[in-house]
Amino acid sequence: MRRRSMLLACASVAAGLLLGPVPTASAATTAPELVVAGGTGEQSTGLVSVTARSDSAITSITAHLYAEGSSEEVATVGEFALGSGSESDGRWTATAPLRLAELGTYRIVVDLTDADGDTSTTQSAAGFDYWRTADLLDFEVTPEHPDHSHQQVSVSGRYTITDPRTGETTPAADGAVEIATSNTGETVSASTDADGRFSTAYTHTYDGGGSVSPWLQLAAPGSQDGATVYVSPVRSDTRVLLDTDELSTVEGEPVTVSGRAEVWIDDDWRPLAGATVRALWSTESGAAAVRPVTDTEGRFSGELLMPRSGTVQVNVLPGTYLNASAEEPLRVEVARATSIGSFSVTAGTNSRLTAQGRLYTGESTPSDADNKVRVQYSADGATDWTTVTTVVPGFGDPEEGSLFQGTFTAPAGQGHYRAYFEGSANWQAAYSEPVFIQLP
Repeated sequence: MRRRSMLLACASVAAGLLLGPVPTASAATTAPELVVAGGTGEQSTGLVSVTARSDSAITSITAHLYAEGSSEEVATVGEFALGSGSESDGRWTATAPLRLAELGTYRIVVDLTDADGDTSTTQSAAGFDYWRTADLLDFEVTPEHPDHSHQQVSVSGRYTITDPRTGETTPAADGAVEIATSNTGETVSASTDADGRFSTAYTHTYDGGGSVSPWLQLAAPGSQDGATVYVSPVRSDTRVLLDTDELSTVEGEPVTVSGRAEVWIDDDWRPLAGATVRALWSTESGAAAVRPVTDTEGRFSGELLMPRSGTVQVNVLPGTYLNASAEEPLRVEVARATSIGSFSVTAGTNSRLTAQGRLYTGESTPSDADNKVRVQYSADGATDWTTVTTVVPGFGDPEEGSLFQGTFTAPAGQGHYRAYFEGSANWQAAYSEPVFIQLP
């Protein structure tokens, strides 16, 4: 048995010499990966931050800082603490801030080592911003909802500056602040005092809400976070009180639309100054409008020229702090121009006379109630005109003249005759030239 065992052992050795050594399993090597390195997001802290991952715990981090465009290393950071994530995939922050001599953005190269002994050296795609930081404190905009009585908006706040070279925070004294508003793109300027405080005001006139955002003029390199407050104006109700609801004029002459505008403030109607009032007449065939502005007492007055009669709608137009008022109707009667031409009187038998002529009324014919021409008599042609007959013109083309004709008995052997169109609120009166008649 012993001999057989020895033979088997010799066979095994021989086989081993022929086949070579038996291979052993080994793991693939993976170097740690730098995700990004730079600051913490607050440039003034001077703290370096590194985000990295690996297939095992990261055991060593060293950051090397270089000035832009230089190969000379200005600082080395080797003490980091895990702030978030895990030891194999996390974000580490330096335990102590850097105190460098110069502000700027530095190139950063990071050495990483993991628990497997794998290493990597990588330059971060992002730089390390070593800047001053301005912080805005006590920012206030009042009122945030201005109204008609309170249109001025006050803006105030306080700026401090933190310098990473010293780690000190000091007031931003004697600084310039630009305040952007949505008030038609207006920018308001202010200056900080010794404590970094600023205060200014502007009148909000923009027809709608808008933002207010300050910005400290900070010398580069520096950073600051913006702040915004939204201003939303409040609109008040308005109304119009007309001096009259009826006016009359003749064609070619304007009427004066007048009255008072008021605004509802503090539970009462008060005079509305500086508002635009619109008086509008509009039809399918034309329109006319006037837009007077109210005075300090809320009074307004404007001339409106209308080609014909109609109803004018008068109201306060909406604005930044004003709702449009209800429309108030104003009836305007425009007496259109008329004339009488081709008037003649001829004598017949038995003292009978025939008068005829044409009534011109422009583009349209008067209504039945107005469409009448009176033939009148006067002994001396100047006084005591009396109507001897009334005739109705035909409905021909009013621009060419509507023909009228009437026969009547002469009141005397001789005298003067004329045609008279009385007119109405819509039509001006018209007279013909007098005609002298001597009966045979």
